[in-house]
Amino acid sequence: MRLSVQLYTVRDALTADLEGTLAALKAIGLEYVELAGMYDRSAAEWKALLDANGLKASGAHTGLDRVTGDLDAVIDEAKTIGFNYVIVPWVGAETYADGWDTFAQSLNPIGVKLKEAGLTLAYHNHAFEFVDNGLDTFYAAADPSALVAELDLAWIQIGGADPAAYIEKMSGRVPLVHLKDYDPTKSPQWQPAGSGTVDYDAILPACEAAGVQFGCIELDESAIDPIDAVRASFEFLSGKGLQ
Repeated sequence: MRLSVQLYTVRDALTADLEGTLAALKAIGLEYVELAGMYDRSAAEWKALLDANGLKASGAHTGLDRVTGDLDAVIDEAKTIGFNYVIVPWVGAETYADGWDTFAQSLNPIGVKLKEAGLTLAYHNHAFEFVDNGLDTFYAAADPSALVAELDLAWIQIGGADPAAYIEKMSGRVPLVHLKDYDPTKSPQWQPAGSGTVDYDAILPACEAAGVQFGCIELDESAIDPIDAVRASFEFLSGKGLQ
C-alpha cells in the first residue's frame, strides 16, 4: 500500500500558495496526492505542477454532478493528469431517497464507461451510509466490476462498524482507503493518524491482505497546522512500514 494525501486536508494552504504547498508535501516524503478540486488550474497545468514537484495523483474526488453530467470531461482530466480512480466523495440524502440499491444501480453505467476508458469509479463513505446497513446495500447492488470502494476508516468506526473487519469484508474490491483518525473527546475530533482511537495495528494488516493500493492521509479539520498534521501522520504510517 502506497501513501497519498487527500488535498482537501490542505485546502486553505493550496488556495494561498498551490505550488509551495505541493512542494511542502513532497518535502514530507509523499509521492502521491489525491485531488479535490482544480483551484482554477487546467488538467495540463496540474500535470505540470505535479511533475515539477515529483508527485503523482493517486485519484481525484469528483462530485456526483460532474460524474453524471460531465463524464467526458472527467475522463479527459484523469487521462491528462494521469490517475486511474475517479472517486465520488459525498452525496446528499436526496440521492439515496429511493434506496441505496437504486442509487448504486444508477452508477453502474457510469462505472462501465469509465472502465472502457481504462479508469475506475470508486465511492468514498462517511458515517450516514451505515444507518440501516446502507453501505452494505449499496455495494451489494452495484456491479463489482463497475464500482469499487474507497473506505474512510474513521467514518466507518464513527458509523458503528469495525474498520478492519469491513476492509476484510470488501477484500478485492477496496483499492483505496482513507487513513483518517479521530478522538471524540477532542475538538476538532480529527487527529493525525496514530494519535486517535482508530486501531491501525489491526487495520494495516487487513489492508495488506485485502490488496489495498493506496492509503490516503486525511483530516477534515486540524487543531494544528494541516501541513504539520500531514507530516505527523506520514511519520507514524511510514514508521509502520508504509511509504
